[in-house]
Amino acid sequence: MVEGYLDGVQLRKLAMGIHLTRDTATHINATTPYFTVIGGKVLLTSLVGTIVAASGANVCSWVASPTLGTAQPICANLDINPALTGDSLTITGVASEAMTYNGSATGLAMMGTKVILNRGNLSFIAAAADGSSSWEVTYIPLTDGAYMAVV
Repeated sequence: MVEGYLDGVQLRKLAMGIHLTRDTATHINATTPYFTVIGGKVLLTSLVGTIVAASGANVCSWVASPTLGTAQPICANLDINPALTGDSLTITGVASEAMTYNGSATGLAMMGTKVILNRGNLSFIAAAADGSSSWEVTYIPLTDGAYMAVV
């Protein structure tokens, strides 16, 4: 580390909050909880995935399912079929905008809109049991004692 500068971990925490990684999971034809929010509300600042095994036609998205209240999509569907092993996936934070990957025409942008998540699950939705991915989130607790965990 250069004197007077923050290292990468400190800088990421300062700018984006706490970092959490979920190991590789095989996609199944279901809504599958990947992360859970415990103890209150958090502000989701990023959601980034990596294709580990490429998929055939597989329409995917994310949904926030609070313990109390109504489930809310946090992005629109994306067919991840064109994405190759090693490609990255992310969301913009706008529920009506599709998840994107670095090979798409829109490129790979970071979340411009942060998402408030209530206590409950953040789930990956896959239309087919094909391919696999790993995921990372960053978040800032909004409620004292609130945190996210891998399911």
